[in-house]
Amino acid sequence: MADGLVLVVSLLLAAFVPPIIYMVVVRNTETCRREPWSALFRAFLYGATVAVLLSIILESLASVILYNDFSPLATGFWNFEPYDPVLSTIIMAVIVAPIVEEFVKSTGVPRRRLLEIEDGLVYGAAVGLGFAATENLLYLTSALLEGVEVFVTTAVLRSVTSTVLHASATAIAGYGIALALFMRPRGRQVSWLPYLGMAMLLHALFNLFASLGELVPLDPLLFALIGLALAFTLSTTAFVFMRRRIKELDATNTCG
Repeated sequence: MADGLVLVVSLLLAAFVPPIIYMVVVRNTETCRREPWSALFRAFLYGATVAVLLSIILESLASVILYNDFSPLATGFWNFEPYDPVLSTIIMAVIVAPIVEEFVKSTGVPRRRLLEIEDGLVYGAAVGLGFAATENLLYLTSALLEGVEVFVTTAVLRSVTSTVLHASATAIAGYGIALALFMRPRGRQVSWLPYLGMAMLLHALFNLFASLGELVPLDPLLFALIGLALAFTLSTTAFVFMRRRIKELDATNTCG
């Protein structure tokens, strides 16, 4: 009983603590009119529950449609065999997942809470971090079945790669949403869809890098490490630029 409780607590801490720490960092990047914790945690909770559930449903539906008995993907085409793992990884991880997940996460950015343009970045990051927390929990549960070392390695790697990626990508979409809202009263029509597209592209590149070990058969371990390095660099760079943009926009405000 006690061991089971320790296990559950360890899983929850490993999955949720890093995203919450990142959320504190993002919130505190602002110095003027920081977002209230209650609103941020609602956005975080949306990402952790509604966004994850909708993504699972839509990605499962996409898989059924793409791999039904009448689909070329089920019979093989070009140089690919039916259910080829490389093709499946490209389609599901690099194309379907980024499109579905970034669109779904963007629905959690609370439009009515966007009082400044940088708020879109902050709330977008909060939604993305909530999504990352639940995704961490799912991956870490599977990793724990393979042993403590795999669990610890997975927890550390996800905390510095995919968790950061989800925050940065959804922050881009949130920025686009806020920009569109603030430009409209000034007579400028700005679409947020290009920003959503950038979030999807960032996510797709990250997943492509993270899958290099599977996609390049020459030396799976070497290319997995190269992909990990590229994924880390991409997500970290995006996170740094996101915080820099928050600071720049916040500096134009007058605290009071």
